Amino acid sequence: MTPLARRLPRELRKDIGKYLGIFLLMCGCVALTSGFLLAAHSIDVIMDGMRDEYAIEDGRVTTSFRATDVQLDAMRRAAEGAGGVDVYENFSIDARFRHAQGDDGTSRTLRTYVHRTQVDLAAYCEGREPAADDEVAVDRVFAANNGLSLGDEVLLCGRAYCVTGILTLPDSQALFASNSDFTVNTLTYGVAEVTPGGFAALEAAGGAPAYTYSFCFADRGLTVAQRTDAEKDMVSALTDADARVDELIDADSNQGIGYAADDVSGDSAMWTTLLDIIIVIMAFVFVVLTNATIEEESAVIGTLMASGYRRRELVLHYLALPAAVGLLAAGLGTALGVVLFTSPMRDLYYGSYSLPPFHVSWDWSIFVKTAVVPSALLVGITLLALLHKTRRTPLQFLRHEASGKSGTRRGVRLPERLGFVARFRLRVFLRNLGNFATLFVGIGFASLLLLFSLAILPTMTHYADNLESSLVARHQYVLKAPLELEGTSDQRAQWAAVERLQAVDGAVPSRAQDAADGLEDALASLAAVPGMDAVAAVQDARAELSARLGEVADALGCTRDKVVDLLDEASRVDADDEDAHPVNTTDNGAEAISQAEKYAVYTLQYDRGEGNGEETVSVYGVSPDSRYWKGPPVGGGRVVFGGGLVDKFGFAAGDSASLYDKYEDRVHELVFDGTTWGSKSDMNLYMSLDDFNGLFGNADGYFNAYVSDEELRLDSLFFASETTPDDMRAIGDQFTGMMDDMIGMLVGLSVFIYLLFIYLLTKAVIDRSARSISYMKVFGYRDAEISRLYVRSITLCVAASLVLCLPLIIGSLTAIFRAMLISYNGNIEIFVPWSAMAETLVAGFVTYLAVAALHTRSIRRVPLSEALKVQE
Repeated sequence: MTPLARRLPRELRKDIGKYLGIFLLMCGCVALTSGFLLAAHSIDVIMDGMRDEYAIEDGRVTTSFRATDVQLDAMRRAAEGAGGVDVYENFSIDARFRHAQGDDGTSRTLRTYVHRTQVDLAAYCEGREPAADDEVAVDRVFAANNGLSLGDEVLLCGRAYCVTGILTLPDSQALFASNSDFTVNTLTYGVAEVTPGGFAALEAAGGAPAYTYSFCFADRGLTVAQRTDAEKDMVSALTDADARVDELIDADSNQGIGYAADDVSGDSAMWTTLLDIIIVIMAFVFVVLTNATIEEESAVIGTLMASGYRRRELVLHYLALPAAVGLLAAGLGTALGVVLFTSPMRDLYYGSYSLPPFHVSWDWSIFVKTAVVPSALLVGITLLALLHKTRRTPLQFLRHEASGKSGTRRGVRLPERLGFVARFRLRVFLRNLGNFATLFVGIGFASLLLLFSLAILPTMTHYADNLESSLVARHQYVLKAPLELEGTSDQRAQWAAVERLQAVDGAVPSRAQDAADGLEDALASLAAVPGMDAVAAVQDARAELSARLGEVADALGCTRDKVVDLLDEASRVDADDEDAHPVNTTDNGAEAISQAEKYAVYTLQYDRGEGNGEETVSVYGVSPDSRYWKGPPVGGGRVVFGGGLVDKFGFAAGDSASLYDKYEDRVHELVFDGTTWGSKSDMNLYMSLDDFNGLFGNADGYFNAYVSDEELRLDSLFFASETTPDDMRAIGDQFTGMMDDMIGMLVGLSVFIYLLFIYLLTKAVIDRSARSISYMKVFGYRDAEISRLYVRSITLCVAASLVLCLPLIIGSLTAIFRAMLISYNGNIEIFVPWSAMAETLVAGFVTYLAVAALHTRSIRRVPLSEALKVQE
C-alpha cells in the first residue's frame, strides 16, 4: 500500500462527521427519488396497457336528450372517412349518496353507470360485478375515503343498494365531476356500476340520466388530429340531425383518462430535477470542503510534490474519499429506494387515483438517473475543483498560498473605529466568504423546499375560499335547455305528459304515430270510397294502433287509456312555437320563483400558448340589474374579464382574446377594455344576457341556467348540474387529503437538508480556524469566549441568510407555481401566510442551534498543540 493510500483511513476517521453527513443526505435523496421513479414507471406501464386491456374509449359525446337511431346512424356515417366508428351507450346518473355508518351530513355523489361489457371495462379490486338490481360496485378510492367495504348497505337516490364489488373504471382514473374542474375530488365524488334494472330504479327515483355516447374508432392508430377532425364531423352530423350536443371530449383531453398519467410524468421530471439540484449543491459542498482540506494540508502537499509525487496522484488521492462516499451513497440509496420506498411512493398515487392492481416493472434508466448520473456529477465537479486547486507550484503550497491572493491574505484593512470583537468576526467572515456564499445557497434551497411545503396547503385553501366566495348564491343550476319556472297547472300537466312520453325509446312512439296516421288515412279512404275492403283496412289500422299503444303502455308501465290521455295532453303543447319554452312540471312556489334569476353560460377554449393546452373559459350572460351579480358593469356590448383570467394571461386594456368554440368550430374575438371583476381565481367572462345571445346566435329570451338562494326542484329531463359552496369547500378538503403525506415528507427532507448543509459548511469554518483557535487558547481565552467569537459570527451569517433569502424564495415560489400550473385550468395565486414564513425562519434557526451546540463541542476539543505545529 502506498503512503498516500495509507492516509485514507486516517482522513476518513478524522472527518467522519463530514463524510457521514454527505453520505446520509445523498443516500436519502437518491432513495426517495429511486423509489418514486420506480413506482412512477410501474404506474406508467400499467396505464400504457390500459387502452387495449380495458377497451378505453377514443372519445365521448353527450346530448341533451336521448339520441334517436337516425341521429346515431348519422354520427356513424360521418366517421366513415376515418375508417368507421363504434358507438356505445354510456349513460350515467349522478346519484345522491348516503352511507348510514359514516354519514356526516356532507353531500356526496356517485356517478352511476350500467355495468359495461364493451367499452371502458371495469377492473375489480375486490368482490364481483353487480348481479341483482339492488347491488352496486363502487370506485376503490371513493370507497376507501368513505369507509365502504363489501357487504355495506348504501343509499343512492334514497334507494338501498348492497356493495358487492370494489372497482376502478379506466375512464375515471382521476375522479373529475366535470372535465373543466381544477382538481380531482375523491372525498365527495365517485363512480359506480349497477345492473340495467338497478339503473332504471335510480331513474324512477328521480335520477337524471346524462345521455353520453362513448365511441371507439375502428382504426385505433389514428392521431389526435385525425380523431379530432372526425369528431367534429360527427358532432356536425348530430347537430344536422336535430340532436342537441352538450359536450364533446376526446380521450386525449379527458382528464378522467389522462390526468393521472400527466401528473405522474410531471412529478417524475420534478423529482429528477430536484435530485439533480441537490447533487449539484452537494458537489459544491464537496468542493468547499475539499478546498478547505487542500488549504489545511498545503504544506504536506507542497512537500509531497517536491518529493516527486505527480499532480495526478495527489488529485486522485483527494478525490478518492468523496468519490467513494458518493458512489456508495448513490448505489445504496438506489437499492434502498427500490426495496423500501417504492410502496410508499405508490400509495401517494393509489390514494388519489383509481388505477388497476399495482405490479413493479423495472427500468434500467432509473439506475442511470439515480446512481450513475448523480455519481458522475459529484465526481466530475469535485475533480474540476481539485484540478483547479492543485495547479499551483510546490513552493506556493509550502508558503500556504494555495488559496491565492484574495480575501484577508491580501491584507484587507478594516476601519480602526471597529472594536476588536467586531473586527475579528468580520475577519472570520471574509476568510470564509466562499463557505458562507455556498451556505447562503444551501439555506435558500432548503428554505424554498420548506416554504413550498408549508405554503401549498394554505395556497390551495385560499384558492378554494376564493372559489367559494365567487359563488354569488347558494345554488347555481345549469340546464340542458331553457325551462320556465312559472306556469299554470294545465301547462305543467301538458309538459309532464311530453316529458313522460319522451322517456320512451324514440322508435316506440314513432311506430305509434305511424299507426295513428295509418288509421287516419284508412278512415279518410272509408269516407271517400265506402266498402268492405275499406272497413277491413280501418279495422286493421285500429288493431295496429292498439298494438302500438300497447308498446307505449308497456314501456311506461301504464294502461292504454293512460297513454291516450298523455297523448291528448301532449298534443296541446304548441310545438310549432319556437319561442315557447318548456314549463317545469313541479311548482316551486311563488317565493322561490320570485327570487330565482335566469342567466346563460357557455364554455369556450383559450389557447395558453407554448404547447400548454387550452384553458376552459366560461362565458356568462347575466342581467345588467342582477340581484346576484352586482359588480360587473355589463351591457352595451362590454365584455368584463374575471380577475383570474387577467392575472394568469396578463391581458391589458385593448387586448383581444381569441376564444374557440369547439362545437361550432368558430373563433370569437373578445376585446378587454380594462374592466375586471371577481377575485384572482375568477376565470370567467361576463356580458349582458342580450349580448350573450347575440354573440352565440341564440333566440331572444334564451337562457340555460338559474341562480338562486333557495333550493329549486327542476325536471330531471332538463337538469344538467348544480354548484353549491359545499362543492368549492370540497376542493380545499381534497388537496388537504392528497398532500398531507407528501408535505410531511417534504418538510422532513427540508429540515434534514438544513441540518446537514449548515453542519457541513459551518464545520469547514471551524476546521479552517483550528490553528487560530489553538492560539487563542494559548493566550488565555476560555472556550466560551472563543465560541462567542467564532460561533456567533456563523450565527449572524446564518440568521442574515435566513432573512435575506425570504424575498427571493417568495419570488421563486411565485414563478414555480406559475410554471407548474400554467397547463391546468384555473388561476392559483401563491399565498404564503406570515405563519409559514415564521415557521421557516424558526425551523432554520432551531436547526442551526443544534448544529451550534456541536460546534461548541468541537471548539473545546481543539488541542493547544495545534499552535505548536510548524507552518513553514
